[in-house]
Amino acid sequence: MAGNDGASVPALGEARDADEAPVPLGYGGTRALSQVDPLARYISEAEPLHDLLRRGLIQLSGFLLKRTIAGPRAIVDYEPVEAARERIREATEGLRSLRAPTSAAHHRGHLAAALVAIESALASALSTTDPDGDALFHFVQESERHLRAVGRATPGFEAVDFKQACCAMQGGVGAPFEARFIG
Repeated sequence: MAGNDGASVPALGEARDADEAPVPLGYGGTRALSQVDPLARYISEAEPLHDLLRRGLIQLSGFLLKRTIAGPRAIVDYEPVEAARERIREATEGLRSLRAPTSAAHHRGHLAAALVAIESALASALSTTDPDGDALFHFVQESERHLRAVGRATPGFEAVDFKQACCAMQGGVGAPFEARFIG
């Protein structure tokens, strides 16, 4: 079977290597974004860095939750903080070399601001002067705001994909969240 661009389209259920997939066509029959396009290159380089920041934020958020629940006398596991530190280090190295075209400067600015907030959250997590975690909470919240702004600006950079969540259920994502507001 042949598609609109003359490329062979496999039958339903027929296996095909991803490298054999046709390149999607843009408007007017031209090829969609390619790696030669500076914006496409930026997006492909920024996505793994965004993921590192998101994972670091998740780990610090988990640490904050554990510390909040545990109370002042409990022994708190610092393993999530160490894992977050590694993710933050990798993201820092990557962001240093990430070059954004003019059209992506705002996007990169939010990534950089999220990194600064996560670094501050990491410092707060390791600080002995913030026993209640107020500064940690503030920086986690600030980082989340920047990562959400990145997600709103660019498809594929969402902070949380609720369609993949365990609470998504068969009937759709909205059901578990709507239940909170009904009644």
